[in-house]
Amino acid sequence: MRHALPHIRAGQVVGLLGGSFDPPHAGHLHISREALRRFGLDRLWWLVSPGNPLKPHGPAPLAERMAAARAMVDHPRMAVTDVEAHAGTRYTAQTLIALRHAAPGVRFVWLMGADNLAQFHRWQDWQSIIESVPVGVLARPGERISARMSPAARIYRHAFLPARASRLLGRATAPAWCFVNVPMMDISSTALRAQSGGDAGRKT
Repeated sequence: MRHALPHIRAGQVVGLLGGSFDPPHAGHLHISREALRRFGLDRLWWLVSPGNPLKPHGPAPLAERMAAARAMVDHPRMAVTDVEAHAGTRYTAQTLIALRHAAPGVRFVWLMGADNLAQFHRWQDWQSIIESVPVGVLARPGERISARMSPAARIYRHAFLPARASRLLGRATAPAWCFVNVPMMDISSTALRAQSGGDAGRKT
């Protein structure tokens, strides 16, 4: 699987934004740039999923979505990968295990939207995710209450990193999570859920 990964060096911090990217859009770029800046990431990868087992209708073919995503990425520290297809993983927890095995010494940060934090406890092996990598949560103003009152937020209250220290997240020892407000672009809520990791919620 190593050959499927973008170039990376041990010691670097890589943010992971998962989803179907069907299609990729300006919202993906916006939240990715904000994550790079707010969480002190060296790199950010879009993990384009093969498909969403929770949806009745599959996304466009993976090759089409990969090509569209790569055509859209316009940042030198961002890359697009179909590592899940190469690894044969279906759930986020499995993907993280495969990535850490393929790239020892790299510090990964899982990125998600506040709506996903609210239902994170329903993901497959969710506690192993937050116990293995720091988690960066990005939200529009007004989305904080349900997320901050979620089971995951309550259980891991002790691991919370305040927004003023968000740039330290990538170097923090898991479990660690940080919640930051991000000014959002004028895109639909459906698109927002998709770009902020809603499709990663397929792995529940």
